Amino acid sequence: MRFILSAYCLLFSLCSYSGFAQHILFYNIENLFDTLHDRGKNDLDFTPEGAYSYGSSTYFLKIRQTARAIRSAINATGQTIDIIAIAEVENRTALLDLAKHKAIRQMGAWEVVHYDSPDYRGIDCAALINLSTTRLIQAAPISYSSAHFKSRDALLLKTRSANEGDSVNLSSVIVHLPSKRGGALESAPLRELALMSIIEELDKDTAQNQLIFGDFNATANADFFNTQVEKGWKTPYFFRPKNIDGTYKFQGRWQQIDLALYRSRKTYSGKIIAPSLLLEKDTKWGGYKPKRAFLGQFYTYGYSDHLPVYIFHVNDS
Repeated sequence: MRFILSAYCLLFSLCSYSGFAQHILFYNIENLFDTLHDRGKNDLDFTPEGAYSYGSSTYFLKIRQTARAIRSAINATGQTIDIIAIAEVENRTALLDLAKHKAIRQMGAWEVVHYDSPDYRGIDCAALINLSTTRLIQAAPISYSSAHFKSRDALLLKTRSANEGDSVNLSSVIVHLPSKRGGALESAPLRELALMSIIEELDKDTAQNQLIFGDFNATANADFFNTQVEKGWKTPYFFRPKNIDGTYKFQGRWQQIDLALYRSRKTYSGKIIAPSLLLEKDTKWGGYKPKRAFLGQFYTYGYSDHLPVYIFHVNDS
């Protein structure tokens, strides 16, 4: 255990002093909707008359709790975060309200990045870029939806250090791959298709550092994930807090479905972030579980059904 802790401290030391050290926090924030119905989207539950009775008071409580969760996660990393990557936000309005909340607005000058996607519920991937450390050179959605299948786009970000020239330091893609709705095996081809579409886009890119991260809705044992590892993509080693064996708990079993893949001369690592604020006792299965925001049709004043992950590069090879 002493060796593991020493290695962990060494990794953070290297991360802090290896040039432009990208520090990324990814968090699936669980259903950050506004209170208005968007035509063509299945979001009526998140309206004042809907199943969740989702009025303004609940909305602003959700904003507050999400901002507090992000602040707690950033503090747990001990680092200045360059990119806050987010899954399950409905629109730019909600993201702007989150970025200006006092819990996180003093932790960076945040540039909002968001594109509406074809997802049938209306949830998207998005990002907050810390302008004190990072410059956004380009952003674009990567879509893999079709006429018969609608899902959230991935979000491509090309960034550099705020102190460097115009060259791209990192091409990163935030993902929230298709869910297991309809069954894990039956829906697996959709996740494979999505990841292949993302990699095809990155194959056109000349950046030396490429990173895919987010909610894969599958563990690293999934065939579609391992196929890319066999083709040369690497996956970071993730440090885990004691008794926390994943980022999502289903029927008493932890699963790490918030993952990353990278192609780079750098070595990337990661950590599951689990401050006590984001956890509660699991009275049914034992141990702890994420303190989620919604249980059935009730808002619980929690945070998310996922834990955030922190991703950083360790060294230059």
